[in-house]
Amino acid sequence: MLRGFRAALGKDVRLLARDRVGLVFLTLAPMVVITVAGISLANLYETGPRGGRAFLLALVDEDGGMVGRALAERLAAEDAVDLRTLPSRDAARALVRSKAAGVALVVPAGTSSALAEGRQAALLLYTDPVKSVELANVRVLVQELRHGVERAASEKAQAALEAARAEASEARGALARASEEFRRELEARLAAARAETASRLAAAAHELRARLARAGAAREAEARARLADALRPLGAFLADLDARRRAFAEWLAAVREKAGRLADRVPPPPEPPTVPPALAELASAEPAALATRLLPPTDLPLDVPAPPLPPAPPLPALTLPGLPEAPALSLPGPLLIEERSVTGAPERLNTFDQNVPGFGVTFLLLGVLLGVSLGLLDERDWGTLDRLRSTPTPLAAVLGAKLLVRAAVGLTQMALLFAVGRLAFGVSLGPEPWALLLPTAGIVAAGTAFGLVVAGVTRSREAVLPVGSIVILTMTAAGGCWWPIDLEPRWLRSAALVFPTTWVMDAYNDLMIRRQSAAAVLPATAVLFAYAALFLGLGLLLFRRRVRRGG
Repeated sequence: MLRGFRAALGKDVRLLARDRVGLVFLTLAPMVVITVAGISLANLYETGPRGGRAFLLALVDEDGGMVGRALAERLAAEDAVDLRTLPSRDAARALVRSKAAGVALVVPAGTSSALAEGRQAALLLYTDPVKSVELANVRVLVQELRHGVERAASEKAQAALEAARAEASEARGALARASEEFRRELEARLAAARAETASRLAAAAHELRARLARAGAAREAEARARLADALRPLGAFLADLDARRRAFAEWLAAVREKAGRLADRVPPPPEPPTVPPALAELASAEPAALATRLLPPTDLPLDVPAPPLPPAPPLPALTLPGLPEAPALSLPGPLLIEERSVTGAPERLNTFDQNVPGFGVTFLLLGVLLGVSLGLLDERDWGTLDRLRSTPTPLAAVLGAKLLVRAAVGLTQMALLFAVGRLAFGVSLGPEPWALLLPTAGIVAAGTAFGLVVAGVTRSREAVLPVGSIVILTMTAAGGCWWPIDLEPRWLRSAALVFPTTWVMDAYNDLMIRRQSAAAVLPATAVLFAYAALFLGLGLLLFRRRVRRGG
């Protein structure tokens, strides 16, 4: 039994050793897949130039204020960002639509003033929904910058408020000191004014007394003169009266004398009024002496005292005006982030929009590769192809029929996957579901033709799986079938353009995630059919040589 076991073991070892290509590719396949996956996912763990993570970010500063300057300075200092300043939001939208950038940041006009006034403001992000990883990175970065701007604005406002409060407190102290100094100066000036007023009142009283004395003397002299003038006619009247009395007496004597014997019949005349002696004395006196007698000099008390000053009223209490208290801390308004898709895609995306077509393409390529390659190798080993070559049917027709059958199976497989994805996971089929047929037909044709290439390169069934696995897994991993391609370094994204998987996933993303029309995927579909034609020509050439050589 042991001898039989050793013989069987030796046989299998010799058979395995004969297939050196299979052994090599079995060793290389996991190494290649691990390398591609590691490089593709390096951006999850590395940043900066080594990881190739720097992504293009467009910035449009319509505000021209503090916020725009702060964002531009901080973004320019980020190693993960390749900042490009654009003049308008139309240019930013165009850059995102062209897939050159996944995100464009717009600082709308009035953002800085709105924040300074405590009002709400919003930054605008124009996004490509397919570049979800890049969008997530930008969103996190912008959130950090937004919080930094808000924090800086808050700290600036806090510092300004504290300075205002300190200035207000200092102003209140200075005002209190100034009011106290003003009060003391007012009291001193009021005392000086009272003393000066008392002095002026005393001088005014003395002047008044002098004026009263002069006025009294003048009025007395004037009165004496008027009295003298008034008594002077009285003296003349009394003198005339006395002269007339004498004349009357003489006349009466003359009348009696002429009456003679009749004199005793003449009635006596009435006695004239007797002038009072005092009046006669006054009339005979000198007018000046009479005025002095009648108006003796008066000695009026002219000591006019200065009126006493009323007591000074108490100074009113100086009440400082109520200075407004420093306002409570008023932080700048919130700075929000508003996202808008440039393609019209919804805000929330379904992850199965990426996974269903991506893994569908992976298994499609593996299926058609194994189906075409292994089928052709089996028919070659079984002698079926030799028998077909003896018939009038050309080899190209035989191969074309086999490829067409496998392509039909691949189309059916993809249609079934999209149907299940729609029903089970709610994947988007885009605005024109029929347009999914265009890139699907292209990748099926390319994958089927590539199976012919592998069949022409490999010599055995054991070599098909490692060779096909390396190529298919490399193309699907680097082409964005397993994860969003924007997760990969920029150089790998550029290198992945040589794979048909990159073009088919870009077409699926345009239709299912970006929600674009069939016209958007025509270039990618043309590239896929070009790959199919290239693979078909190369596969026919290689397979014919392999068949002619008989192995």
